[in-house]
Order: sequence, then structure tokens, then C-alpha cells
Amino acid sequence: MTGAATALHYSLPDLVADRRTRGWVKVGTTAVAVAASLPEVRRTWPGGQRQQAADGAPSLAQAFRALPAARKAVALAPLVAVAGVTAGWLAVVERWIFRRGQARAAAGKRLPHTGPALAYGAVAGAMWFIEPPADRR
Repeated sequence: MTGAATALHYSLPDLVADRRTRGWVKVGTTAVAVAASLPEVRRTWPGGQRQQAADGAPSLAQAFRALPAARKAVALAPLVAVAGVTAGWLAVVERWIFRRGQARAAAGKRLPHTGPALAYGAVAGAMWFIEPPADRR
């Protein structure tokens, strides 16, 4: 599902001419991809919380709730900074990909966004087959 959603996402400029419609289709595609990955996320989440509870130490959520407001802000600041930098780089990369496709279109390539989109989708789909590192506890 991830590979297909990624390929569709990046090939949309060739499939949908209207920018607003393309934006809504991208939102829908992203929602479907996230919904498809939720069962995997849900399978892994409870095990981690049970492990923390079995150790006798408070969970991360419990420890965070116990912090005063000022400490919570300090603890969240790096996360907000990382999220901002990530969103910025994502915007730069997305623009580069789109402009690269537009340059290919100007050069006369047929379906200029779809070829690279299929490669991006293949890479995204292949990522699901990489085994996570073994837990070393």
C-alpha cells in the first residue's frame, strides 16, 4: 500500500491537471496510506508499554505527565525543532521533485512525473521488507 500510495502521490501532476483537486487527492491518498499502516503500528505499540510496566519503571507518558509545565516545554522544544526542520526539508524536496518533473515535461518527456514516481514508490514499498533490528534487552 505504501509503494502504491507513494507512486500515486508523485505521479498526480500527470493525472490531475487542477492544482486544488490534486491537493485533495494527495490528502486522500495520504489518509489511506496512514490508515493502512495503523494495524502494524497498533501491533507494536502495546508490547513496548507492557515491557516498561513489567520493569517497574513508570512509562514515558506517566513520567511526562508528572513534569511541571515549564519542564514539559523544555522537553518538547527539541521535538518541535526537529518537526520544523523535517517539514522544511520535506517542502524543499517536494518542490525539487515537482520542478524536476516540470523540466522533464518542458523537454518533451511523456508522463514526466510518473517515471520517477514509480521509482519512489518501489523504494517506499521495499522499505516495508527491511527487518527492524532485534531488541537487545
